[in-house]
Amino acid sequence: MVNMNSVVEVRKTELHDARVTTTEQAPLTPGQARLAIDSFGITANNVTYAVFGEMMSYWSFFPAPTGGDYGVVPVWGFATVAETTVDSLEVGERVYGYFPMGEELVVKPERITASSFVDATAHRVELPAIYNNYTRCAGDPTYDADNEDARMLLQPLFFTSFLIDDFLADAGFFQAAQVVVTSASSKTGFGTAHLLHQRDGITVIGLTSESNRDFVESLGCYDSVFSYDQIDSVPGGPAVLIDFAGNRNVVRAVHEHCGDDLKHSAVIGGTHWDADRPDPAPMPGPGQEFFFAPTRIQARAKDWGMAELQNRLAAKWEGFLALADESLTVEHLDGLEAAVDVYLDVLGGQASPSTARTVRL
Repeated sequence: MVNMNSVVEVRKTELHDARVTTTEQAPLTPGQARLAIDSFGITANNVTYAVFGEMMSYWSFFPAPTGGDYGVVPVWGFATVAETTVDSLEVGERVYGYFPMGEELVVKPERITASSFVDATAHRVELPAIYNNYTRCAGDPTYDADNEDARMLLQPLFFTSFLIDDFLADAGFFQAAQVVVTSASSKTGFGTAHLLHQRDGITVIGLTSESNRDFVESLGCYDSVFSYDQIDSVPGGPAVLIDFAGNRNVVRAVHEHCGDDLKHSAVIGGTHWDADRPDPAPMPGPGQEFFFAPTRIQARAKDWGMAELQNRLAAKWEGFLALADESLTVEHLDGLEAAVDVYLDVLGGQASPSTARTVRL
């Protein structure tokens, strides 16, 4: 019997064109293992992977079977070892990490420890290392079966939040006293606000759509919340802009409102990826700088060591879990066709900020 593998492909030049493609499983070669994907989360973070797929090489992790103009959006989730030629990896064990939006991933495990391994498949070797590391759940002291949903939906996003908070603190907040956060309802956005809100002397301002304003205010981690048509009401004074929306109109409005008081402008994501693009005329204030989490991870791993970085993240993660549990409802859906529907909902801005969705296979 021929075994098949299905995956969700997205056309890189038209992100609404998503389809399920099925091909024959490739047999394993020595040194490989097959991971059967059990479940994964889909959030605005996955839209960011697609929007910045070319620029940040996200399309390079999991080449699409069809190739050409199609790619596979990465997701975070859990899998089970279904087949292996590696003696130290056992069939049936559970793994957490970075996967294609599909049914399986063939990996080449190296640097294997009791708690992790690295996928050394040739095309991934030059890609950011953080995405190539897989956790072996049985050897991970932080693994909690009851928190699988939170881990795959929120932990990768919260890691980015942690790194942004650390970056700003390390830079002395660029001599600013307030941080303006766009797409304040996004999970990475309010994760960042949760951390910033604990900093003495820092005011956190959220910008969001009017329809999401009540949710953002209910989080309790923003000192004030404004809708996008109220940017002129943002208090004056030295500020930093953290842009999760990727909406150039919003960014321009903040730059024009703050002027020389804007001390740093960082772009993180692209939740408003399809917003109208204004003329690329120069904006007041500093130029936008792209914040790339893996670069910050490398810097802090060098400063602190990876173990200490993970310990510091874990300490902050526990505090964030309580907020997430109070604020979010998790919905579970089944199958890749459902994954396409969820992806398109998030892409189109139709997903409720108070709902997080996982797909089970």
